[in-house]
Amino acid sequence: MAHIIAIANQKGGVGKTTTTINLGAYLAGSKRRVLVVDLDPQGNTSSGLGVAKGQLKVDLYDVLVDGTEAGAVIRPTAVKNLDILPTSGLLAAAEVDLVGATRREFRLKQALEQSPAQPWLAHH
Repeated sequence: MAHIIAIANQKGGVGKTTTTINLGAYLAGSKRRVLVVDLDPQGNTSSGLGVAKGQLKVDLYDVLVDGTEAGAVIRPTAVKNLDILPTSGLLAAAEVDLVGATRREFRLKQALEQSPAQPWLAHH
């Protein structure tokens, strides 16, 4: 069964990025398929997992706002079984860009469920 773990805190500098990267790597090392979704416009989790922020052609913003298929954005990392859905500074504009969108709060969930290859959602 798939599990969702959210690591969130309004305050900066409390270890969210470090915890996310290390927990993701640990779970992947335990032979679990892991997808880390970087929801911070700073993109430090993405860069911490090897994604060069300036080199992204598409990212989480495109998935949420433009409807880009999540599978086209998800990338493998150097850690076996650990994938990343990267983000960039564009994500900061998503809240404004989606203000009139219906069911905007479900866009990420739907994008991940509709992705053709979703081993991290596979039931064990």
